[in-house]
Amino acid sequence: MNIKKSFVLILASLIIISVCVYFIFFKNSNQTENKVAKNSEITALSVVDKKITDNTAPFKIDITYPEISGQDDFNNLVKNIIDKEISDFKTNSLENDKAVKETDPVTYANYPREYDLLISYEKGQVDQNLASVVLDTYSFTGGAHGLQIHTVLNYDFKNKKEITLADIFSGQENYLQKISDYCVAELAKQITKNAGNTDGAWIQDGAGPVAENFSKFLINKDSITFYFEQYQVAPYAWGNFEVGMPR
Repeated sequence: MNIKKSFVLILASLIIISVCVYFIFFKNSNQTENKVAKNSEITALSVVDKKITDNTAPFKIDITYPEISGQDDFNNLVKNIIDKEISDFKTNSLENDKAVKETDPVTYANYPREYDLLISYEKGQVDQNLASVVLDTYSFTGGAHGLQIHTVLNYDFKNKKEITLADIFSGQENYLQKISDYCVAELAKQITKNAGNTDGAWIQDGAGPVAENFSKFLINKDSITFYFEQYQVAPYAWGNFEVGMPR
């Protein structure tokens, strides 16, 4: 009788332990799945291309810019930049067009002007913490040639503000000098490769250790790309330059 009672008690204990283990495992499994799902929701930022085209004479406008799902502050900043570019471009183009038409109406009638605004973008690091994009803008509003410029937006989602170099290199001494030394050396290599030497360039001025010289940069996880506009370190005909620096 004692053996039967012992067997029943042991069996009952095993059943209770099995049930407890099942519920503990099931609960932990659900919690893990929920955490993974939440993390996926946080990190999965959808970047969508938004487009604007306008070929109404005398304009040729072709724009592609980014929009990030659920990040209205960032999206509004980008859209404001785009809207201002379009507004300034149309104002300047029409002023120049009117002046040309009044100065030489015959030539204007035979050779009507066309003014271009082309904007594309490059995406750097985009995650739950920040978004880094650069808008590459080419515009021709009249005159001898067009102009290419970069507009960079590095945005901190948590603090809802734009990121500066000082934010990235906070607490590091002489970071501007170190960036300058690196970029000056790389620019000298690029210009020498293209032009044979650096004569006629002003690299030390355009890439010296001043914050303004490095205000246009794209953040990637392993590097930072600095943009040097036309005329910044060399003559217009030599174009603009980029330097990628390991972080």
